[in-house]
Amino acid sequence: MGSGAKVLWRSYWPLAVLPLAAGLLDGALWWEGQAWSLSDWAANFGLGAVTTMVVGMLLARRQGEIQEALADLQLTEKVAILTASVPMLRAGSLPGPTYRSLYDCRAAMALLPLASPAMQEEYLETVLVVLRTVRAGWESSLRSYAAWTDQDWADLADVVRRLRETTAHNARRSPVLAAHWSSAIDPETRELHGFTSGHVPFDLFRKHFTAGPDRIRTWLRWEALAELAARGDGSVRVRKAVTHVPPYGTDALDRFYAPWYRDSHGPAAYDSRDAVPVRLTEAAADSSAVPPETWKRILVLRDQYARSANGPGISLVFASYSLGDGSYLVLDGNHRLSALVQLVAQGCPVTLTEFQLTAPLDPALLPDLARFPGTLRSDAPG
Repeated sequence: MGSGAKVLWRSYWPLAVLPLAAGLLDGALWWEGQAWSLSDWAANFGLGAVTTMVVGMLLARRQGEIQEALADLQLTEKVAILTASVPMLRAGSLPGPTYRSLYDCRAAMALLPLASPAMQEEYLETVLVVLRTVRAGWESSLRSYAAWTDQDWADLADVVRRLRETTAHNARRSPVLAAHWSSAIDPETRELHGFTSGHVPFDLFRKHFTAGPDRIRTWLRWEALAELAARGDGSVRVRKAVTHVPPYGTDALDRFYAPWYRDSHGPAAYDSRDAVPVRLTEAAADSSAVPPETWKRILVLRDQYARSANGPGISLVFASYSLGDGSYLVLDGNHRLSALVQLVAQGCPVTLTEFQLTAPLDPALLPDLARFPGTLRSDAPG
């Protein structure tokens, strides 16, 4: 049966069934000796049933056209709202705009089956643009992860789950939605739900800290780390940790080491025989622990941060390498973090967003690890 015949059958099937029903009723009356006469047929079937049904069908069809027009109008408004949200989502996947856009995607799904097929297609294509833009924001920028809290990720998981449930439910009422659900919306929302764990992809961590202003200058064997990460056995993973350091709370920063070294005579080169690592709290408090140029840089940054400090305090995003004993080697931002240690000691609150790299404690991956006890395992690819 062609599509045109299917539409015709859905619209007018009661007219095809009506004669059969009338014939069965007349047969029952004939069995009782009360068969309809021609006048009875004309009055009951022709003028009564057929006329009433035709009028009802015409009114229903008109009502359907009105519903479709109203549904098209509301979907057009949603398309405008979602289209306007895309540039903001491209600028950064922040929690508020992301929630609003996903709720807007869900809001019209129940209305979708009432709209015209062309309007359904336009709306669903716009929804896909929103979903792909949100996902692209998380896949392209580590800053998006820095802006989301654990509660934000939990809320997002709930929003995505409800969007999936609403879409799957209404797909049973719309062939157009069913086709989009199976081919695109289901896979896209599954991808989004995979991000709600807050897990930071290693490739994104690598991209962020090998290009741009946050580039890690500490020597890392990125290719070897990538090989280990590709195994998927958890030997290489990245975790985001947020630390709110209160005023004067420098003890919370004792766990950080810098890739700077000293011996009994003062600052020392990495390969000096008696060189030992320097804690950031030590570097911030003792000018003799670091070279003079490093100390000058710390003071300049401290003064810059002090001038820009506001009520909530100062924030910093940086990367670290887990040393396995609750301490971390700071890979990027050592001068900035040392300057903030000094401000914390002076009473300034600080918020630290740390991307912690956990990987084998092998100097083949990071030569500085040779300066820390218990980090001489050889797990890196050759």
